[in-house]
This record gives sequence, structure tokens and C-alpha cells, in this order.
Amino acid sequence: MVALKMPAFNLCILAGYAEQVPELHVLKNGNEFAEFSILVPGETGSYKIYATGDLVRAVVEDLKPAEAIILFGRTTTMKSSGQICLQAVRAINHGTETDLQHLDALAIVEGFNLQIPSVGYHRV
Repeated sequence: MVALKMPAFNLCILAGYAEQVPELHVLKNGNEFAEFSILVPGETGSYKIYATGDLVRAVVEDLKPAEAIILFGRTTTMKSSGQICLQAVRAINHGTETDLQHLDALAIVEGFNLQIPSVGYHRV
């Protein structure tokens, strides 16, 4: 019998409203990450968001509380609480004028392109 493994990257899209100004953190090795939370319409509670890489500075400088934001990234579970959080790889800030509950579904995904390598078998 062949053992199959799940992919290491699960794509998640969260659309919500920023709750606070993102906090900039610097690790001992010099890497930076931004931490903030968003409220998703229709959900109870909020989601923790972690931005890394090139996204850190853009999020810290641009995102303000109550702004609508659409995030693309990898879902994971926080070790301390077991809550689901998102490691963002892309963020689109729609400002305070956008009502996410009435946003066209295609507008949510237009800023994200999924690159699939030409090698191997892919079911999409």
C-alpha cells in the first residue's frame, strides 16, 4: 500500500476588518513579523494574523483599525491556545469605504494568482 501525505501548504482566504494597529516583532535572528487580528463578518471571535517577509513593513505602515482587508495565506494552529491563525502571504487593503459583505466574489480573488509548477500531477 502506498502512503500519501497531505500537502504542506493549505491556502486560506480571510476577508475581515482589522481590529488593531499591527504590532512589529523582531526575532533573535533578525527576522521580522507583524501580528494583528481581524474580525470576519458572521464569525464569532477574531482571527490572529501573522505577516512575514516582504509583507511585514507594508502591513505595519499601511493597515489601520476598521479597514477592510482580504488576506491569503496558510492556516495553522497556535500552540498556546489551539486557535486557528493565518500566516499571511498576501494582503489587499480595501480601506474603510468597502463593505465586505457586499463585495463581489471575483473581486476577492482577483489580486491573487496561484502559480502551479508544470511538473507533476495537479487536480485543481
